[in-house]
Amino acid sequence: MTLTFHEEVVRLLRARHVLAVATVVSRQGSTPRSFGSRMIITESGGTSFSIGGGAFEALVIEDAKDALRAGHGGEKEYRFTEQGEGAVGMVCGGSTRVLIEIVRPPLPLFIFGAGHVGREIAWLAARLDFEVTVVDDRPPFLAAARFPEGVRTVRVEHDFSAGLPEIPPGACVAIVTRCHRTDLAALCHSVGRGAVYVGLIGSRRKIATVLERAEATGIPREALQEVHGPIGLPIGAETPEEIAVSIAAEMIAVRRADEPVAPRLTAAVTPIARGRRPRHAPAH
Repeated sequence: MTLTFHEEVVRLLRARHVLAVATVVSRQGSTPRSFGSRMIITESGGTSFSIGGGAFEALVIEDAKDALRAGHGGEKEYRFTEQGEGAVGMVCGGSTRVLIEIVRPPLPLFIFGAGHVGREIAWLAARLDFEVTVVDDRPPFLAAARFPEGVRTVRVEHDFSAGLPEIPPGACVAIVTRCHRTDLAALCHSVGRGAVYVGLIGSRRKIATVLERAEATGIPREALQEVHGPIGLPIGAETPEEIAVSIAAEMIAVRRADEPVAPRLTAAVTPIARGRRPRHAPAH
C-alpha cells in the first residue's frame, strides 16, 4: 500500500465515484500477489493497481461490481485450480482470500442559515463524513473562524434572493435560516432537485405556512412532499447543540436507510409536514 494508492482513492472520491477496494487478506501456496496487495474498482469496472491480473483478477473485478450494485462488500476465497469451488481456472495450486470494501464519497450537505443552529450542524456534520457548505447573506456569520476546517461558505444576495448554490442530486439540505422569508427562498431553491433529505426548521404551523406559500409560487406539491419538518428526530431538543444532534441523526437515518444505492426518501410527508413535536423554533 502506497501514498499513490491513497491519492488515487482521494481523487476518485472527489470526482464523486463510489469505489470498491479489493485487498488480499490471506494467501496459501503459490499465488500472484502477497498479503496487503490492493486494487481499486469503479462502478463501470475501471481499475487502478493490481492484485494479480489474469483470470483471477477478472473474477475479483466482477465480484467487486456485484458488491457495488448491492451496496456492501464481503470476503471471498479464490483457488488457483482448474476445477472446484472458487476455482479461477489456473494451475498455480494456491489460494487467496480477498476482502472487497465499498468506499463512498462524503455526502454533500447544504446548510441554509449560518446562525446558532446552522453553525452547530456544520461542526457536527463535518465529523460525520458530510461535505459541508454553509449558505447565508450575512458576511459576519460566514467568518471562517466560526466553522471547522474544510467547511465551505457561500454568501448569497440579501434575503437569499439570488446566488444560491446548485444542489446536486443525492445531497442533503438543512434549512435553518433566520426567518420564514429566507426559509421560503431556500426551500423553493432546494426541493425537486433530487436531494435525499430536505429538512425545514420551525413549528408545524410555521412549516405549513412556508409550504403553502411555496406551492403558491408554483412549486409542485410532489416536490414539497420531500420536506422533513419539523426538522430532526423527536428527541425533545431545545438548545442549538441538541437540535444539531437531532438533525444529524435524521440525516444519518436517511443516508443509511437506502445505502445499497444513492439514498432515497422512503416515505413522503404531506404539505402540512409530518406530525412530530412543534419544537425547533428558536432564534437561528
